[in-house]
Amino acid sequence: MPNITLRPLNLETDADQYVELVNTILPDPVTVERVREWDRNFPRDGIIHQMVALAENGCIVGCNEASHRPNMLPHTFLVEAIVLPNYRRRGIGVQLYGTAVEFARAHGANRLVCEARDHHPDFLRFAQARGFRVDRHIFESTLDLATFDESPFAGVIESVQAQGIRFFTLADIGNTEANQRKLYEVNRCNAMDIPGWEGDFASFEDFNRYVFQASWFRAEGQILAADGDRWVGLGAVGYFAKTNSTYNMHTGVLKEYRGRKIALALKLLTLRRSREWGAAYLRTNNDSQNAPILAINRKLGYKPQPGFFKCVKDFK
Repeated sequence: MPNITLRPLNLETDADQYVELVNTILPDPVTVERVREWDRNFPRDGIIHQMVALAENGCIVGCNEASHRPNMLPHTFLVEAIVLPNYRRRGIGVQLYGTAVEFARAHGANRLVCEARDHHPDFLRFAQARGFRVDRHIFESTLDLATFDESPFAGVIESVQAQGIRFFTLADIGNTEANQRKLYEVNRCNAMDIPGWEGDFASFEDFNRYVFQASWFRAEGQILAADGDRWVGLGAVGYFAKTNSTYNMHTGVLKEYRGRKIALALKLLTLRRSREWGAAYLRTNNDSQNAPILAINRKLGYKPQPGFFKCVKDFK
């Protein structure tokens, strides 16, 4: 194994190299500003430990993380280890993983969660060799907005409106705290029904930082469905300038309103909004067991992309 030094991550000095490292495993590249945003928005009452691995020349060749957010299941920690491709298979990942687990265990962890990208078999093998089992498979897909043809869906939005459902955006009614709290509640109710959801929903204070203070957030991208005064559905889309793309943050409809094509109408409205912003493509992630949304995505023409496995390890 090469002579590697581990030390805490310092974004003031490490940001550029850290972003380059993280982008080796992400489908869409992130920016330094986005990484600083992640750091700034981490829950104040959460627990996080991040290290970097330095080669003899002082360059960052790997990093790790052990973290617990307050809405996660008790005693559950996310662990992660990333190594530059040219430095893999030299024991660096094992060392980074070991220190992350050591930190998590010292802070009461009896359950670990990690994510392994599904396009690189070595990632999953690494996790399984250390006692992780696959819990969920998250599919990623993209839609080319330049070639998307909406004509097969003509009349869908109008037919939903004919049922008495109206559509509007957060920008239409005002991005006030009162309306933000109503939107938060729609998110919370829908999230609990997502296959694989575990733990609690984030507090409003944390949600405010994750969403309303996020760089991708635009109030006109929060598209709501209402029956009278009751908000019954949401299609949320964010814009990312670096890739000139949008990401479908959430599509959901309250249980008693499902099966009425409201979700499809919301999907179409988020597609229109993405096109209005000039985005090249729309990206989304969905649990492999979320059949209703996956069926809608197939109808719309989303193309499969590499996703990831959510893996879990329980300590006895």
